[in-house]
Amino acid sequence: MRSFMIKRGLLLVSCVLLFSSAANAAIDQGQLNPQEQKVIDYLVNDWGQDFSVTSVDIAMAALKVEPSDETRFRIGNYIKSHPELHEIVRRWGWVTLVLTPDEKLIARALINAERDAKPTPSTSELAKAVGVSEADVKRGLNMLERYDILKKDSSAAKASYRVVPHYIKWEPRLDFVFHKISLDSGRQFNVN
Repeated sequence: MRSFMIKRGLLLVSCVLLFSSAANAAIDQGQLNPQEQKVIDYLVNDWGQDFSVTSVDIAMAALKVEPSDETRFRIGNYIKSHPELHEIVRRWGWVTLVLTPDEKLIARALINAERDAKPTPSTSELAKAVGVSEADVKRGLNMLERYDILKKDSSAAKASYRVVPHYIKWEPRLDFVFHKISLDSGRQFNVN
């Protein structure tokens, strides 16, 4: 009888573990809605063709997905959490794939200033350097902070950001380098 109870207990524990594992897998797979999954599928099929390192914003435009920082952030976090999606993610890094060109330029300007021990550029200086509005710089800074590339600098008298040390040390910062290619067919993609 005792042997039967032990086996029954083990079976129950096994079922709970199996159910828990399946539930976690379902949650992981369910992170993206069908539209977001369509963007991931597009990227996985596009990466590597013609040396492409296509970014999320280009895939969203190609699929006519309404531009949204929130949607891009969700897709970007998925890519960041799933380097097994494609060799391109592992080779070039998730940052290359999830940031827009403006966000990469903003990050590069902040990294260069911090690495060269220069004052952190103001929002207006970043806007001028990148060639976008101050509102676009603020949106870019917000996304860079959400992705943990920047942290707010609480020691600064005015609102300022510091680059997370990981992003300063590696030279050159290849994940902030990009080139956009547009073919006569209308296909667009990035290369590094």
